[in-house]
Amino acid sequence: MDLKKAHFWTGILLLLITFLLIFAQFPEAVEKYYSSGFYPFFGKYLRLLTIWCPVSIGDLLYLVAIFYITFILIKIIYIGCRFRRWPTLKKFLFTAFLWLVFGYAFFKLCWGLNYDRRDIGYSMGITAVSYTIPELKLLNAQLIQRLNEARKKIPGDSLPMVSWEEQKQLAIDAYTTLAIQNSRFTYAYPSIKKCSWNFLGDWIGFTGYYNPFSGEAQVKADLPGILQPYITCHEIGHQIGFAREREASFVGLLAASASQDIRLKYSLYLDIFSLVQQELWRQYAAVGDSSGLRIQLDSNRQQLDTLVKLDRRAIRRYFQQRSHQITPVFTQVYTQYLKANGQPAGMLSYNEVLGWILGYQKKYGDNSW
Repeated sequence: MDLKKAHFWTGILLLLITFLLIFAQFPEAVEKYYSSGFYPFFGKYLRLLTIWCPVSIGDLLYLVAIFYITFILIKIIYIGCRFRRWPTLKKFLFTAFLWLVFGYAFFKLCWGLNYDRRDIGYSMGITAVSYTIPELKLLNAQLIQRLNEARKKIPGDSLPMVSWEEQKQLAIDAYTTLAIQNSRFTYAYPSIKKCSWNFLGDWIGFTGYYNPFSGEAQVKADLPGILQPYITCHEIGHQIGFAREREASFVGLLAASASQDIRLKYSLYLDIFSLVQQELWRQYAAVGDSSGLRIQLDSNRQQLDTLVKLDRRAIRRYFQQRSHQITPVFTQVYTQYLKANGQPAGMLSYNEVLGWILGYQKKYGDNSW
């Protein structure tokens, strides 16, 4: 690329980035023209491009990008250190800068502007509740009852299993039912893939993720089968345009609640119950009430059905066996990504779904989901 072309494309990309950054400051406009206008159309046809392939095209793209970036870095170091060809080195660095700017602009256009839309409460007429320990304890009691009732309806004494194809269909059917109630949750051209890098999930600590460049939802397929249906519902929430973690979780909850399949509901209750336990730990620690926490944990053990306790123990064992010392490093990196995209709570953004649940119950009643 000659100098004139380089300057031209640099100017175009910087103008595009400037426009996107300014546009992102107007959530109502983002909601109307992007999240409810352009993105549903674009996302649907992006999924159509990848639905035919049984493996994750997005994962392959990431692999190619990693090899390319590694090659460029090695070349830059080699040229700079051995031959001292600084003009060539500057050209490589400038090209790398252009690719980074292009990648960011492409990310925002493909999906990233959904971080800047109005929150889901705006269109649903609900407000997230700032919860207290008593409110969490009430939600905790509700979930214990639901877990116990759901587990009694699932045959077998071991951790319930759901096959890959079955859990995908459960999530798709749940969104089909939800879309009948509210068309904004329509999910066309399902593109749900097994994560190609399960070992990375163990190191980094993810259970699923959405690839904005290919439109695919990836789920870690070696997870305990009972966890996968709700995780898939969460990732579909990202696919249909809900970028923030709390909102993807809430939309996934609405879909799972619309399902009549008890395994999907049990998958949902297990996940939300774990979030409630994390928040109770955090809230009791904040007020220094260790005795209150011990009483709560003892109460949970007494009230939970034996099979539910065995299931939760098996799930904990799975994650304990796959945790690594480096995982907190990746967690911090992802925390910074979340904060940079309008989620100041970082990893605790996932827990914020509890505020939406309580707000939803306040408007529609405890049995609304």
